[in-house]
Amino acid sequence: MAGPPLVYTPPNYTTQNVLYGVGILFTATPGTALPSDQNLGVASAWTGLGWAYVGATEAGVTVTFNPSTQDINIEEQPTPVAVIVSTATLQVTCSLSEETLTNVNMAWGNGGAIAVTPAGAGQPGKSVLTLSTNFASMAAAVIGKNQSGFARVLSIPTVMSAGQVQTAYRRAAQQRLYPLTLNATCPFNQISWTDLTAIATS
Repeated sequence: MAGPPLVYTPPNYTTQNVLYGVGILFTATPGTALPSDQNLGVASAWTGLGWAYVGATEAGVTVTFNPSTQDINIEEQPTPVAVIVSTATLQVTCSLSEETLTNVNMAWGNGGAIAVTPAGAGQPGKSVLTLSTNFASMAAAVIGKNQSGFARVLSIPTVMSAGQVQTAYRRAAQQRLYPLTLNATCPFNQISWTDLTAIATS
């Protein structure tokens, strides 16, 4: 009996799984509910529940997962017998292009307060952001489009803004940017990816 052919036959790949496009970043007070499944890709459903869209960014949103590991070795084997995760961090970063006091506060730790004074007799309207180093927690969600054209959502129940911010005020025709670094502060088993795969049947 003849054996299997010796010619190498590579497995098929799926070009539809090669995705690109921007990620949309929303933030909210911790504990704010996510929209229902059928509304995960509807912006108004997010804002209607209290989520805030951070607005335009310079180069999109980046998600970074960085585990630190420890090899478990034995004398009898040159390769590790196990790899233990000692620490792990998850960061969401972007450079905010829309210079609002809300975005400035969020980039600078989200601990400040904005006082609004309406215009009155002899008093121009104004908003004053008072900063604080008592950084406040937020919830964060990154929404992208999956290979079916539906929403794929990364939900992080609690994050803190704790990154270095440098904003250049220059004469050159270049936007002022506010780098935003959100660090996950919740257990990893509370972080989830939700991928919509089909519309409801009725």
